[in-house]
Amino acid sequence: MPSTPSLQRVHNGAYCPICTGLPEDPVASSCGHIFCRSCLTSPLPMGAHPSRLCPICKEKRQPEVLQPRGWATENIKILGQIGDTHCDEHGEKIYFFCENDGEFLCVLCRESSDHQAHAVVLLDEATQPYRERLRSRLEVLRVEKEEMEGMKCREDQKLQVLLTQIESKKQQVEEAFEQLQQVLEGQQRLLLDQLGKLEKEIWKERDHYIAMISEETAQLDAHIKELEGKCQQPANELLKDVRMTLNRYEKGTYISPEPISPGLVRRIRDLHQKICVLPEMMGKFSENLLLHLETNTGGITLDPQTASWSLMLSEDRKSVRYTRQKQHLPENPQRFDKLPAVLGTQGFSSGKHSWEIEVVLGDGGGCTVGVAQEGMKRKGEMGLSTEEGVWAVIFSYHQCWASTSPGTDLPLSEIPHRVLVTLDYNGGHVTFSNAGTQTTIFTFPASFSGKIFPFFAVWKKGSRLTLKP
Repeated sequence: MPSTPSLQRVHNGAYCPICTGLPEDPVASSCGHIFCRSCLTSPLPMGAHPSRLCPICKEKRQPEVLQPRGWATENIKILGQIGDTHCDEHGEKIYFFCENDGEFLCVLCRESSDHQAHAVVLLDEATQPYRERLRSRLEVLRVEKEEMEGMKCREDQKLQVLLTQIESKKQQVEEAFEQLQQVLEGQQRLLLDQLGKLEKEIWKERDHYIAMISEETAQLDAHIKELEGKCQQPANELLKDVRMTLNRYEKGTYISPEPISPGLVRRIRDLHQKICVLPEMMGKFSENLLLHLETNTGGITLDPQTASWSLMLSEDRKSVRYTRQKQHLPENPQRFDKLPAVLGTQGFSSGKHSWEIEVVLGDGGGCTVGVAQEGMKRKGEMGLSTEEGVWAVIFSYHQCWASTSPGTDLPLSEIPHRVLVTLDYNGGHVTFSNAGTQTTIFTFPASFSGKIFPFFAVWKKGSRLTLKP
């Protein structure tokens, strides 16, 4: 098989293979070769028959077909536009293209046995379909580029909105804490001012008390001196008015004043009670604030690979509701098949994590919120208990209980509308709280191992759980 001809660029123009010059009044044979009309139809000797052989393709007898001038001229133009090349092997001009081998062919290459059974076409015929395909692909790429640029613009706008929101949130945080600081500083000044006023009143009443005591002490000193003098008198003088003296001092003229007035005592006691609970209030506030800031459901979504066939997940995977119509879902080892449950997408193997759930119960329905081990049972009938690797609270209209083993009844006065679940993996406990009243519902002590996932279950039509931001 001849080697694939390389293309050597030459000066423009199609050569007549007979005179090797530019074809004059060009015509083309049926085999595709182009000649000068005069070269192809030169006078023959007397009695000779015109040859039916192509001067180039002498192995094959072909009828001479002279094409109209316009056709030949047009083909020369087309070939000239494609680019004039010569075959390195034969030195002949390239006119054809083998679609099977993807090779450029001259007339001799075309007639070789290597390409006899191949699809061989003129260069312009081979080029046009590929050109159209390239143009079609070019249009697709242009559309894709426009779509990509549009998507880039839209996503950039979204990112700019998010950055603007982040900047706004930073400002809100600063303003919130500044306001909180102002409130705390104002209350601090108020308490200190009240304490300062009480201090002044105590000093004032102390001075008044000391003055009264000093006056009473001076009177007692005078009485003591008088009595001491009476005791030193002779009998005849002592007995003259001794009964009067005794009557006067036995009645007791001294009245002990109260150091602090009852009204001031009440005010001190009231302020003391207010200040005594401050550390507890501040501690609870700090704890609630920390818990609130640690509460993060942004990264928690529901895992559709684990969802039971009787559960319908929202598009953003933040909400799940019960449906009587069985979902057409692919079977996999992670999916719950009997229990109407679903796990969170993200599992935890350390740290402290919290998420808040909105609870809606249908008529006679219920729901379960909590955490579960990654390796918990998914198939067949199963119970909800710590022995099964589930730490959860079950809510229904008639009864609420914790999934201890055995279960622990929870006498709640009402079903909370929002439940806060706090997982302390390293601390070894799970706490359930009423997010509305911030009261604790139940706390599980636990020793975790492996990954722990958020766990949710709902049953009966109308029941729904939603992760809150």
